[in-house]
Amino acid sequence: MSSGAYLRELSAPAGFLAGAIFLRSHVVESPEMANQMTRGLVGPASWPQLLLLVIAFFSVLWAVERVVLFKKQTTPRLATSDALATPINLQMGVAILFILLYGYLLAVIGFPAATLLYLVAWCALGGMRRAIQVSLISLLGTVVFLYLFVKLAAMPLERGQGVMGEFSIALYRLLGIY
Repeated sequence: MSSGAYLRELSAPAGFLAGAIFLRSHVVESPEMANQMTRGLVGPASWPQLLLLVIAFFSVLWAVERVVLFKKQTTPRLATSDALATPINLQMGVAILFILLYGYLLAVIGFPAATLLYLVAWCALGGMRRAIQVSLISLLGTVVFLYLFVKLAAMPLERGQGVMGEFSIALYRLLGIY
């Protein structure tokens, strides 16, 4: 096997690892302000920092898996257009699209509404079709995330613009978050 093929096998996990390491120092604009908001061990930067560490950890595992599989391979693997059309790759593409759309919608419609829609989309992508099941997971999941991030971690999450910002504030007050 060529070294080029070997490097291609490691490029995605290495990219995720490099991204996680780079983003750890860019989680908050003002680390001093985040430290002042920290209550005990948990603060506004805690959750993003933890997620980036998890991404880094699994990137290393992914790289190890790629190395082991590459070493076991006796014949070269050829990339074909058929590999790009498999259902699992299509689902991964849709999942990445959901994540990007969620990131965009956070600023526009706010954390509560964007998270609710995101959870509905993930349930649908995962094959859940029963409306009551999707509704309960999405609603309860959103409420749990609101308490976890806004109340417990004191993270200043996006409220949304215009009427959605007012809705978010009203929802926070209704839930006793603030």
